[in-house]
Amino acid sequence: MRSGVVSLLDKCPNAAGDSLKRKNIEEKRQLVHELCIDSDSAFETLKKWDREELVQVLCAESGEKGNNSKWSKDQIINKLLKVVTEKKDSSTTTEWNSKRQRSNVKTKDKATSNCKNLACQAVLRREDMFCKRCSCWICGNYDGNKDPSLWLTCDSNPPFSCGFSCHLDCALKSDKSGIKEDEPSHDADGCFYCVSCGKRNSLLECWKKQLLIATETMSVEVLCSRLVLAQKLLKGTEKYTKLSETVEEAVKCLETELCGSLTDLSSTNRRGNVNRLASAPKVKALCSSALESLLDDPLPVEMQGSTKIRFEDVDATSLTLILGGSEEETSSPGNFIHYRVLHRKGSEKDYTETCALMSPETRFVVSGLTPDTEYCFKVFSFRGIKETSVEETKVSTKTSQEEEDEPTSGTQEKQLALKETVLEEVVSVSNGKSFELEDCVRVLRQLELSGYVETNFRLKFLTWYGLHANADKKNLVKALVNEMDKHPRALAEQLIQTFSNLI
Repeated sequence: MRSGVVSLLDKCPNAAGDSLKRKNIEEKRQLVHELCIDSDSAFETLKKWDREELVQVLCAESGEKGNNSKWSKDQIINKLLKVVTEKKDSSTTTEWNSKRQRSNVKTKDKATSNCKNLACQAVLRREDMFCKRCSCWICGNYDGNKDPSLWLTCDSNPPFSCGFSCHLDCALKSDKSGIKEDEPSHDADGCFYCVSCGKRNSLLECWKKQLLIATETMSVEVLCSRLVLAQKLLKGTEKYTKLSETVEEAVKCLETELCGSLTDLSSTNRRGNVNRLASAPKVKALCSSALESLLDDPLPVEMQGSTKIRFEDVDATSLTLILGGSEEETSSPGNFIHYRVLHRKGSEKDYTETCALMSPETRFVVSGLTPDTEYCFKVFSFRGIKETSVEETKVSTKTSQEEEDEPTSGTQEKQLALKETVLEEVVSVSNGKSFELEDCVRVLRQLELSGYVETNFRLKFLTWYGLHANADKKNLVKALVNEMDKHPRALAEQLIQTFSNLI
């Protein structure tokens, strides 16, 4: 018999005597619970109780007042012990589960949290100092009502750029950005360096946004602030002197009327409507002139490089874009050039992503265009992660009538010749040749042009192959190409089936 039960029997040596009868029902129940610590001893002890006492406690524990007259005393004791034991087990399990849930919640709260920005609410790890998705990389703060024109983003060369962003004002104060207001770097002329990864990005899109807002705003305060930003972005430039001089002229014109520097104007002078300014038409005309110069004037020699942009098969709704550098560049083994292409309608302001290409495969069919419309194409060239040039050109699509009047035989012959060329080049990788990234790029591009794989798959596959694939995976790709070199459709299907989950 356990010591706890011995102690209880010592206190109640005559369990069936007057001392038990003097206890109320709650005290009797408590005594039964304590006796259940040792079920064997409890049974012997409860046998000394009166039948009436046992029935009374059983009814109180079970909450039922059944007819127990047919039960023997042993049956009542067994029933009572079973009810009490089950209640104790249930109570212990509930308490343990409750403690475990509180512990899990507490652990989760310590491990992660959510971004305080209601528009973001990304999950943050414990070591994150700020939300890298919506906050400034320099100051760590976010804007509740974010104005994209007042932010800089590292995105000129995906997937190699980090994609992080920062306030434009913070970048103008940072030593690492290359555009510090008092000490702009000559190396970053027209560009800024990402404070996170050090990647070089163009400032021209941000500069253009400032002037677009300046030409459209009706607020004197907004006009002044945007002109000041446009002035700072190209301060001390040697490549974009014409653009900078035009902005400087607009700033001086406005300062003359407002009698002071735009950065030191009083709140009174900043208030008001732009139309009330006598210099407003000239200032806005200068801003528009600077924007037109950005599109029409050739870029500096240092940024032009040798990228050539050509268009073929220009129809009413589609065209073929062809990019190419000098013969020396394209013929050098392992000399890969990455292109990022954007386009927009001539009447619109913002560019949209067109495609990403890698030499030597630099042909892309742009579809979904509007008939009889002028389009502007911009091409960024990269060697590794370094931006080497930026090119812009314009092209106009044909009218629907012009396309209907043209004979279709010539177009069909071109498409047939292109398909035959593609199929011939797909099988050009022989068994004895070392299969490198250059070969992989060519094969995937040719499969895409033949319609066997989608652009999205090609881009993801080449990114995986160039950055993440180990030697075994590369050998597997080589083996598939060599084995199915005469069956491009089967090769495409096998690549998709084998590598879709990996990329």
